[in-house]
Amino acid sequence: MLESERNINWELAARVLSGEADEIDRGLLDQWLHADPANEEEWERIKTSWRRGEEALFVRQTDIESAWKNVRRFTKESSFPEASKGRTFSLGRALAVAASVIVVLGLSWFLLLKPQENQSSLIVSNSPREEMLLSDGSKVILNNSSRFLCNQPFGEEERTVQLEGEGFFEVEGDRNRPFVIKTEDVTIRVTGTKFNVRAYPNLDVTEIAVLEGRVEVVPPSDQEMVVLTRGQTALFEKKSGLLSVMETTDPNLLSWLTGQIRFEETPLKEVVETLSRVYGADFQFSDKALGEEKLTARFSDNSLDFVLEVVCTTFNLESKREGETIFLSAQNN
Repeated sequence: MLESERNINWELAARVLSGEADEIDRGLLDQWLHADPANEEEWERIKTSWRRGEEALFVRQTDIESAWKNVRRFTKESSFPEASKGRTFSLGRALAVAASVIVVLGLSWFLLLKPQENQSSLIVSNSPREEMLLSDGSKVILNNSSRFLCNQPFGEEERTVQLEGEGFFEVEGDRNRPFVIKTEDVTIRVTGTKFNVRAYPNLDVTEIAVLEGRVEVVPPSDQEMVVLTRGQTALFEKKSGLLSVMETTDPNLLSWLTGQIRFEETPLKEVVETLSRVYGADFQFSDKALGEEKLTARFSDNSLDFVLEVVCTTFNLESKREGETIFLSAQNN
């Protein structure tokens, strides 16, 4: 972490980048830029991130539920792949109208480590491994196309957050103050543990997998809650409303986080499901029979292009990209 990163005034940066800065603000920025040669490089990086929308978007607002409902509305109106680059600021403008918000730019760890009273933060992840440290010391890492909303600092009785997408949680233990995660379908309650939640609104199943500790999963129906321990996964089927528990068997459960992918005689239809989770791309087969071909391979922090090259070479396939969708078909000999 750069020293200049720690010293920069993010609210000042936000005013300058949004065109709301006055002469005093610009003078303060100039003073910071000339204080250290590294600051100019850091400022260029911040400006690039602002333009591209690759950093997290923070929204300080007065009505969390109203803002979250608007996030859901935008999620349902556009698919995740179509909402990649350029989505963040159009979403921010809409939220500003709907919830009277003030947009503040900053790295996720910065604002969450130094929260202001009654501040709410909406983090929109456009890339995997978007990491945050919350006010209680808990850590959250988001996958692609995920949205995370919380109050910082947490209240005295409960630590409540909302998730749409996929996140890995390392929750600091506090038996007197449960950590509660609300998704569109289920509520998850813990006092301290490590677990992964996959709750994308466009998927038919919400998945909670526990690596350490104990997790309570509460469904929205009359069905009783389930308690998960290490090595167990809960699956909530949205159509049926059923909540089931099984042993965790997916070796690539955290591949999106670790970059380590392993396939052992795995059908290609399952291979592309994993690749979609890791790289945020959608896959389509020209012939469903191709999905039954089986792959044995291991990858370590490789690019999607490299993985596709291995798959296509192995099965004599060709790939074609159209936006965020990759079409796989047999090569014409």
